[in-house]
Amino acid sequence: MVNSDWRRCWMRVSGDRKEKKFYLLCGQWTGKEKEVGVHAGNCCRSPDLDKKKHVDLKMDQALLLIHNELRGTNLTVFWNSECCYHCLFQVLVNVSWSGRAGKPSIAAGVVSTQHGSLLQLNDTLEEKEVCRLKYKFGEFGNYSLLVKHTHNGVNEIACDIVVNKNPIDSNLPVCIAFLVGVALIIAVSFLRFLLSLDDFHNWISKAINSRETDRLINSELGSPSRAGSIGGDAQLEAWHPPTATPRLRCIDTFRGIALILMVFVNYGGGKYWYFKHSSWNGLTVADLVFPWFVFIMGSSIFLSMTSILQRGCSKFKLLGKIAWRSFLLICIGVVIVNPNYCLGPLSWDKVRIPGVLQRLGVTYFVVAVLELIFAKPVPESCASERSCFSLRDIIFSWPQWLFILMLESIWLGLTFFLPVPGCPTGYLGPGGIGDLGKYPNCTGGAAGYIDRLLLGDDHIYQHPSSAVLYHTEVAYDPEGILGTINSIVMAFLGIQMPFLPVASTGRHFLPGVSYHPPEEFPVPRWPAVKGRGDVPFLSAGKILLYYKDQTKDILIRFTAWCCFLGLISVALTKISENEGFIPINKNLWSISYVTTLSSFAFFILLILYPIVDVKRLWTGTPFFYPGMNSILVYVGHEVFENYFPFQWKLQDNQSHKEHLTQNIVATAIWVLIAYILYKKKVFWKI
Repeated sequence: MVNSDWRRCWMRVSGDRKEKKFYLLCGQWTGKEKEVGVHAGNCCRSPDLDKKKHVDLKMDQALLLIHNELRGTNLTVFWNSECCYHCLFQVLVNVSWSGRAGKPSIAAGVVSTQHGSLLQLNDTLEEKEVCRLKYKFGEFGNYSLLVKHTHNGVNEIACDIVVNKNPIDSNLPVCIAFLVGVALIIAVSFLRFLLSLDDFHNWISKAINSRETDRLINSELGSPSRAGSIGGDAQLEAWHPPTATPRLRCIDTFRGIALILMVFVNYGGGKYWYFKHSSWNGLTVADLVFPWFVFIMGSSIFLSMTSILQRGCSKFKLLGKIAWRSFLLICIGVVIVNPNYCLGPLSWDKVRIPGVLQRLGVTYFVVAVLELIFAKPVPESCASERSCFSLRDIIFSWPQWLFILMLESIWLGLTFFLPVPGCPTGYLGPGGIGDLGKYPNCTGGAAGYIDRLLLGDDHIYQHPSSAVLYHTEVAYDPEGILGTINSIVMAFLGIQMPFLPVASTGRHFLPGVSYHPPEEFPVPRWPAVKGRGDVPFLSAGKILLYYKDQTKDILIRFTAWCCFLGLISVALTKISENEGFIPINKNLWSISYVTTLSSFAFFILLILYPIVDVKRLWTGTPFFYPGMNSILVYVGHEVFENYFPFQWKLQDNQSHKEHLTQNIVATAIWVLIAYILYKKKVFWKI
């Protein structure tokens, strides 16, 4: 039995289809809610609120007190987010007239602070708009919205927002963490620079080694120079085992950057909205990492296939390896996206089929087989034509480009012309309350329809990011079937990256080509080792370092790809988040999303390649180490996400600072694990 002093309220939880009960006693919310949404729903009105009683708030929330001073007028307050495109206003709170002149009625509402808010006040009885406001609330702030008649002799209604309690600066922990990270990088770089100086290195060595130890070594054990003279002219030369073939470190560094960002955002990203996936159109930090990973996978496909085929592996055997690796990626992905460690057996009826590794597996198979079948050597006629270098990679790969264009035509055709029951043809919206609530069950248009038709509602993702702002109630999978086409396109664009010259003759590495350098081209060789023989020592990145005159061509080529793809994105999006022909959308993996992120990727490589591989101003540390063990780090961070020390109980679960600290520590631990495994030469390859 509920006490009469309690006022029952209903609050819709974001992303949840059920409505949960909460109660208000003297202005204080109680209940074991897991996550409070951005609305207070049909929130209750308490006469004690004007006494400024405390109201518990969650992260990214603020308290808004609506003071209704309009005589005989009942108000309905509607709320909407500025980032919710063409959305229906949602009821925030109803404010009735107090019934007594001079005493305003007060109602409380909880509003989101992630983005700007749109408030609309309507006369409940006459259903007409009283006023409309736009305001950016601050986290944990306390505000009052005063609704009253003006006193200037004109019968107008004024709506003013007053700050009762200043909000906190929720972005301060991110700024501090960023500055600390920059300071550490500068300190480590400066220390490495000092250690590279011979004078400083000798001074450190003398400071560490005492003079007495040096005297004992020289007098009793003999100095190294004397030991050499005793032995006569014969000098023992130490044998050093051959080092591994050098890799393009910029690729591993870029992969590591994407992977570390992925781990950080998957662990929560401090619960900041910009470290979460965008609700529908647009980009956040979390939307960058997966396509970059796909892009680098395309680059790795090219380099690894080239290496394997040069060692004499047949194409048929390599095809088997490609199929097996793709199968393993898909199987591991299905296991990871269906965790059920402590909840008992998982029903086959609820198994999610799509996922990140599943898409990587399919993408890898298609792109690798495509390159394996169609790759051709560069004809000798272009050996000295440096002017044709920028187009020859496209001309010689015309079968692959034709296949990719056919795939993209299929994506465009299905997306814009496939009839979807109950939805407009070519619909790209989020459904729910978007588009004024006309198409609530059309989330993703053709992409969502194909997944639900072929896989079933229960086998795709049940909590899409669109549920946060757009309140979608249908399942939608961002790693669905149709979007895989554009991930294949992005991986193929990544393949264009390592089309690198190997000599001044203009020859190039291509998959499926056994390259034999001319006799006048000196090739470094391994030392003769018993049972091994002389093995050619050749690496695209290393040879680029030898032939710096070619580096300019590579950088020009990166720049050209970056600008070309960027111009395509500008044309498709009209430099607008929502108004373009094809908006940037991670959930759909739209073609504009692919071209934009590919343009960013070429720009990053344009920076990393000369710094890391050519000038060697930066080794890629610490991102290089996770990049060398990407599968292990990704699978490990998913499996052990809820285990200590990657997660622990926080003192204040509603603190961005504590969540950010926990997520940074967890991410740093995986970097440390990758570093230790690298030093131990432990690499998990599939």
